Amino acid sequence: ASHSHRLASILPSTMSLRSAVVVLGVAAAVYALSRPAFSKDNLLPSLSGQVAVVTGGSRGIGKGIAVALGEAGATVYITGRTLAKGAANAGGVNGTSQKGSLEETCDLVRAAGGRCVPLAVDSADDEQLKKLFAQVMEEQGRLDILVNNAFSAVSYLPKTAGMPFWEKGAEAWDQINHVGLRSHYVASIFAAQQMLKAQRGLIVNVGSFGGLDYIFDVAYGIGKSAMDRMAHDMAIELFTENITMVSLWPGLVKTENVEDGALTGMQERRGRKPGDPEFDMAKLLPTPLAETPLFSGRAVAALARDVRKMDFTGKVLVPAVMASGYGLTDERGVRSPPFTSIKFLLSIALEPVLAKYGAWNVPGGCFQPSAALSDAAKFWW
Repeated sequence: ASHSHRLASILPSTMSLRSAVVVLGVAAAVYALSRPAFSKDNLLPSLSGQVAVVTGGSRGIGKGIAVALGEAGATVYITGRTLAKGAANAGGVNGTSQKGSLEETCDLVRAAGGRCVPLAVDSADDEQLKKLFAQVMEEQGRLDILVNNAFSAVSYLPKTAGMPFWEKGAEAWDQINHVGLRSHYVASIFAAQQMLKAQRGLIVNVGSFGGLDYIFDVAYGIGKSAMDRMAHDMAIELFTENITMVSLWPGLVKTENVEDGALTGMQERRGRKPGDPEFDMAKLLPTPLAETPLFSGRAVAALARDVRKMDFTGKVLVPAVMASGYGLTDERGVRSPPFTSIKFLLSIALEPVLAKYGAWNVPGGCFQPSAALSDAAKFWW
């Protein structure tokens, strides 16, 4: 009631509360109807003949996007610093060596039906990025898709979890935003220079809900927010060249590092927003509330196939919302709900009931065919 009185107080005196409600209802309906919708009716049959570059493709979300683009028939160039299987790297939590390599990702891309070229590229080096796009054009003669995913702070953030920005110092800015925000900007320059020749293309920044609200630390939030602004502002200028640019906000994704505990160690006002309760994210990883990297990948691949993708240029897109419109599921056969949705929260509240009927933990791992879902899981997810 207090909200109604507050609303009435700011409306002209001649307008009744009932009229205000009607006006607001009509405005909401107009907004909903005018907002572009994701539809499988707008999808091309495949990405056959198209060429994509995915930076940071050794593991995680970049790996999922590369595999999904391969599923759709694209030729995919993937970059990273871990080329060979079993090679030592510092990509894990706290700088430990992490499983995953470009060669292993390419094996999955090819098994899914695509072509794949693994290239050892350090996204911190502008010259290496320039040579990457020159090689793609020399070998393929076209570039259709760029996914800016490389991010150097995956191992740094857990190492400094719980520290305020003044203790981390200026190093945090460079660790988080050099390979990430800056390298995405540089890669987008080189990609746009090639795409404009054909007057077509799609550029995707892999962002985060951290661009909207506080999580992890200050430098992370600034960087992710800037990626969204980059997509918005670049989209304004790229519009004349028929090149679409968007920012992607995956939900809780069960990447290798998340499964190894990358989300632990945050405290209130030191990685976790004040008022947010402590919650063990690990308990969600075996459930459909945690997305697989391939889920994000299939959303990106569908957008690339969408003949009306320019309708979304400059916007922030959520894979779970895209999946609903495009009719997508992950390799487990489930469609994860957006983690800001009522269904997400309701699922947590209904955990005992869902578990009783076999719909809480679902079978199957990342990039692996899963066993049949229970009837309850099919119904709920």
